[in-house]
Amino acid sequence: MSLRIHMPDTLRPQSRGTWQNVRWRPHPSTGEVLNVGVVFHEETGRVHVRVLESFERLKCMYGSGISSQARFLMQVIKEAVAAKVEIPSPNAFFSEKKFASGQSPDEVVNALFEATVPLGAPKGGKKEVGANVLADTASVRKVVLDHLREIGGLRANLIISSEGALAVPSEGRTHFLDIPLQTSQALGTIVSAGAARPTDELQLLRADADLHIARSVFQSDKMYMYVVRSEREANPEKVDEFLDGFRWRLSQLNVQMKSYTKPNLVAEDILEDMSA
Repeated sequence: MSLRIHMPDTLRPQSRGTWQNVRWRPHPSTGEVLNVGVVFHEETGRVHVRVLESFERLKCMYGSGISSQARFLMQVIKEAVAAKVEIPSPNAFFSEKKFASGQSPDEVVNALFEATVPLGAPKGGKKEVGANVLADTASVRKVVLDHLREIGGLRANLIISSEGALAVPSEGRTHFLDIPLQTSQALGTIVSAGAARPTDELQLLRADADLHIARSVFQSDKMYMYVVRSEREANPEKVDEFLDGFRWRLSQLNVQMKSYTKPNLVAEDILEDMSA
């Protein structure tokens, strides 16, 4: 099927490319591998890296003596990435490359780091899943997907795309749609929506456009848009009206849109919808 994608420039990701985790074996004899950083290779050729800066969690696992070793290794990794050479250590290496895109390189790197490098999280325990901290789509999506992995186990791995996007080949090229939930019979996306902020509208418009394209290609699949909104909205009627317009348009494509004020409920519905 021939498919040409047209999307307003304001909705296109400003930064695209591939990413890798930086991985480290602290004790080669045990074989344990830790994610300690993220590298993002832009299509322009520029490379961005973020590695561990706090070693408190490592100290808890391996003792205080590991901090100086880890700090030195992080510097070596950053220098190797900047020089575009292999890391000069047999116990530090890169994972396979995967596709990523976002509005800026920093947004991509920070979102991936927070999602894949648990050692970088501050000490003090996890925030309650579903706490009313209205954030951008990347942050809300991370909360939902983390909880989905927690309650779904292996089933979650069959739903969450390892690429974070849906590849659609067309006319000799591959286009990527921002649809992170994929099974053999269903597709879904997760979006944050507050009090009709301009950024929320752009996120919803992009999700709407991507689902329209996906429907034209995957005509028999079930499709879902999961929207997380604040439970302390100053003008809930305005937000209801704002979301109803998207809900109606999506219903014409047989795409089901669901809205929530607690991200933990999203994960539960995803398991039920995408596994059915």
